[in-house]
Amino acid sequence: MKVIKEASLLIALLCCPEVYCDGAVRIQAHDVNLTAELPVILQAAKRNNCTGNDLLILLAIRMSEKGGPGREFGILHPKAQALIEKQPERSLEIQAGWAAATIIKNRGRWRQGGRRSNFINFLGNRYCPKEVDPEGNRNWKKNVSYWYRKFIVDVD
Repeated sequence: MKVIKEASLLIALLCCPEVYCDGAVRIQAHDVNLTAELPVILQAAKRNNCTGNDLLILLAIRMSEKGGPGREFGILHPKAQALIEKQPERSLEIQAGWAAATIIKNRGRWRQGGRRSNFINFLGNRYCPKEVDPEGNRNWKKNVSYWYRKFIVDVD
């Protein structure tokens, strides 16, 4: 059975953003200040009903993308970018909200389509389309899957 370590993850990120330690696994936050970002990300997730595994995917996307202002979650949609241009101080909020909404919308599409593949692979084909960037698509899926697996644990 898989148990989400959401609470322990969030506590660890808030208390020690530089290094999250999970047994033998050490996750470096690098140049992402998660202490400052987490409240904004959680608020965007809440607004979009992005909870449980989907919240962990949202955090995995942030850890994978590590984008700077205007690209924190790698959202390049022209409407999102236009909003950010008008209100650059809301960049993280806008990016997190669009990413959370993308996860939720595609979770529904994935369910309606019969769940034919792993959800992160399905999401990666929308988030970073293979037709646009085959290598980016492959790397996105690998990186988001990596971070997601770091946020869950198997329990007997």
